[in-house]
Parts: sequence; C-alpha cells; structure tokens
Amino acid sequence: MTSLATPNSSKLLLLALLVLACGSATANAQTCITQDEIKQMLARVDGPAPAKPDKKLRDELLKMANKQRELLVQMVEKNQNKESDEEKLRKLYETNTARLCEVLKTHGWPTTALLDRDGINAVFRILIAGPFEMQRDLLPVIAATIKKDPGQKADFAGLYDRLRVTAGLKQLFGTQAVSTGGFLVLYPIEDPAKLNARRTEFGLQPMDTYIKHLETIYGKPVIRARQPPSSELSKQLKDSLTKAIDSTQLEGDEVDPGDVIKVETNLVSLNVSVFNNKAQMFVGSLAKEEFRVLENDQEQTVTYFASTHVPFDLVLLIDLSGSTADKRDLIKKSTRRFIEAARPTDRVAIVTFSNSVNVVSPLTLDRAQLLASVGKMEGAGGTAVWDAIKFVLDKLVAGKAADRRRAVVLMSDGFDGSLMRLGGLVGSVTTFADLLEQVRQTDSLIVPIYLDTEDENRFAKSDYENARRMLNLLAEESGGSYYYARKLADLNGVYEQVINDLGKVYSLGYTPTNTTRDSSWRAVNVTVINRPDLVARTRPGYYAQ
Repeated sequence: MTSLATPNSSKLLLLALLVLACGSATANAQTCITQDEIKQMLARVDGPAPAKPDKKLRDELLKMANKQRELLVQMVEKNQNKESDEEKLRKLYETNTARLCEVLKTHGWPTTALLDRDGINAVFRILIAGPFEMQRDLLPVIAATIKKDPGQKADFAGLYDRLRVTAGLKQLFGTQAVSTGGFLVLYPIEDPAKLNARRTEFGLQPMDTYIKHLETIYGKPVIRARQPPSSELSKQLKDSLTKAIDSTQLEGDEVDPGDVIKVETNLVSLNVSVFNNKAQMFVGSLAKEEFRVLENDQEQTVTYFASTHVPFDLVLLIDLSGSTADKRDLIKKSTRRFIEAARPTDRVAIVTFSNSVNVVSPLTLDRAQLLASVGKMEGAGGTAVWDAIKFVLDKLVAGKAADRRRAVVLMSDGFDGSLMRLGGLVGSVTTFADLLEQVRQTDSLIVPIYLDTEDENRFAKSDYENARRMLNLLAEESGGSYYYARKLADLNGVYEQVINDLGKVYSLGYTPTNTTRDSSWRAVNVTVINRPDLVARTRPGYYAQ
C-alpha cells in the first residue's frame, strides 16, 4: 500500500481503516497516565525546546509504528482474523502503548524539535491504535502543544476526528472513513462549507484532492455517509469522550451565531413510481390509503396525494469513449428506440461524452431532428462519466419542475478514468462523492444502462466491479432503475418500461413528525400495503435543511 502526497493524514487514515477491519486489540485497555502526570505535561508545554533532536528515540518510535502497521496490513491482506494473529497484535499494541507511556512521562508530549516530523507521526500512529481513554486524557495536552508546534496539526486532525467519530459525532477535517461494500465511506462532516478552510489551517490538502488520492491508493470510489456511526462504547466512556472533545477549543473553531439558521417545517414531497415484480403485470390504480410512508422508521401521515400521467424531459447521455468503441451499434440502435418509445408530449435530448461533453441535440419534441442526430454521434478518447452527469444535472435538468418529470438515461460502462490506477487515462474533475451528493439533492432520476465492455478491454476486474457498484448506487439514490446490456437483445422491453416508469407518477406529501431542521439525513421508505407483488420506488430520503 502506497503513501499519499501528504503522508501524515494518509498514514493515520490507513491505520484507522486497518484497525476497523481487524478490530481494536486495546478496546478494554485503560490509560497508563494519571491526571497528575497530565497536569505536569501541560505545564511542560511552555518549557524550553530540547537542545538537540533525539535521533535514537525517533528511530525507535518509527520502528515500533512501522512494525504495528506491517502486522495490520498482513492481517487485512490474508483476509482472515485468526485468534493467534489477533493475540499477536494485541500484545504488540500493549507493548507499544507501554513504551509510549514511558516516553511521555520522560519527555512530556514530544515536539518536532525533539523527534522531527516522521518521529511525531510515529507517536500519533502508536497512540491512535491505543486505548481511547489514553487518547481522551492526552487531548488537552496535544491541543496545547500544537499551538506552539503547528507542525503537528495534520496528525492531530486525524486523531481528533477519530475521537469524534468514536463518540458518534461528526468529524471536523474529513480524515476518517471505513471500507465497506466496495466503497470508502467518509463519515459525516460538521459544517462542510468550512471544511477546506479548516483543512488548510491544519496543513491538510483540499478535500477533493484528498479524495482522489484515496481512490488511487485503495482502488475504490469514495462516498459520503449520511449519518455518524452508532457508538459502540459504554455510555460512561462515550460521555467522557464527548466532554473532552467539547472542552477542547480549536483555533478558528468558534461557531458564528449568524451561521445558525432556523427553518420552519415544510411539506416533504415524494414522487413515487410503482412496479409489479411479476413480468408483464399491470399495476392498476392505487389510492392514498394503500401507501405507507416511514421516515427514520416512524410512520408519517400522508396529507397530499395525486396520481397523474405527466410528460417528462429525458436526456440520453451516451458514452462514446474509447472503451465503448465496440458497442457503437448497440448504442445507436438503443438511442433510436428510446426516441421512438417516447410519447408525443415528452421532450428528449441527446448528449455524448468522452473526456468532454457534446450536446448533440437539446431538449426537443422534434423526433425527426432527434433521429437525424443519432447518425452524427461520434467520439473517442478518455472517459469523464461523472463530469458528464454533472453537466446534464447543471445545464439541462437543473431546478425543480412541478409539471414535468426529469430523467437521465446513461448508456456507459461507467469506466471513469479518474479511478483507474493506470497512467495516462483522462477522467473527471468531479469526484464521485460530490456527484452523489448532488444526485441526492435533485429530483432527476438516473437510469444507468451498463454496457458490458469487459471482454473488449484489458482493464482490472476490480475496476469494472467499481463501475457497476457506482452506477447502481446512482440509480438507487435517485429512485431510478439499473439495467445491464451486453447485446441489444438484453434491452428488449426496457425502452417501453423506462418510458412507462417515468410517465406514471404518484405524488405523496407529508409534514414530518420530527420538526427539527438540523441538516441531518432522514431515511424515507414507501411501501404499498398488503401488496407484496408491488414495489414502490422513490428517493431514499432527504436532508432536513
């Protein structure tokens, strides 16, 4: 595993990911430093700097931290947690923690002048794998030290975020993530509008740059979690962590009262499509009483209901990059069939992309113009899938429309060059994490048609797996559907199905029982009562803003 361009924060995140993967061997350990020793360490913060660096101590700490990481990596790569490996890891943690305690009692919290940057990073790497009680007790000492020794700020940011996440709070610097389901999932961030300012102040690179580095290292796309993880600590430890965090005032961390905005509760509106999970079975008309709506598992009262056939704006977003070259016949025939299946009141646009975007035809009712445009679709080069989707969301289906539904049918292998670990590929400037957040907050459906190009291209199997996961997630988060196409026959019936799905809509509205507007994510689930054959599809939730 490779280090990032900014090694300190990435080493801490790598270590945190590995600890999460293997479990904490020090979960039941206690701090080895007394409160009197903490007070002594605080008093030493303002003391004189050491006369010269302690190279011997630095090398010892680096050796300890590197051995700890090597064992963690071995356990993850073997993909098994043998009891003997866990015991070996636990003993190493205990040994390293005990030695770190000796160092701290002798030197106080070390400075860059004593250990240089690598030595300080090693101290943090040992500490972050140690007991939470020890991290909690040292928090005020480290916070005082970084004011005198700002070179430690980047490492401190990782430790501080980890403690916040452990206590069930949002992180401040965006350093903590967990590997799950094929994604790197960033835990939620407090006041994301000020994130890059905080990161800059603490010596961290901009968040988008950091995300791209993580994706390159791990070969996995990064997405953002909606809620902090549930804390698995005892109530006593969680409360003490929260208290220590709240009492640690960071520079520039004050909240401006003008930034706190209160918003009155509004009606939550949902566009719901209903499908029969049995082939070629008609759904029929449904009444308000047949729908059940849950928000965060709490039942809601539907106060507004309507069922209509509405016209829609359909953008056909076509991948003409080099990786789809052998699928051009399928792409063009499918584009024509979508145009022919659309109803007279439905507007259709054609947009193609490779490493740049080309509007072949804007939204129009003119079928002859659209069909003529299909023959003009040509392209080659790299693949910037996420930039292309963002362009369509920004330029062609922006805002909300009460009288029309909007959807983006994406025909692509999802193979964005920004995620490829091969050199020379052109990819998106937009991160998948940012695109996903935008999709979550718009009302346009994303309907990916995955073009299987795996046999035609020599890219890693894991890259194709990533692409499929990402396309499927875009569909789920927008309330759309995901389709697979190796050949034209795979799409028989899909055109009419998509048009039907988009055209029939149930509009449901409710006033949430939870009236707090705290920007948190509210999970929404809609079902059809006593009809197991029917599936209701809508957005998975909303942000209470």
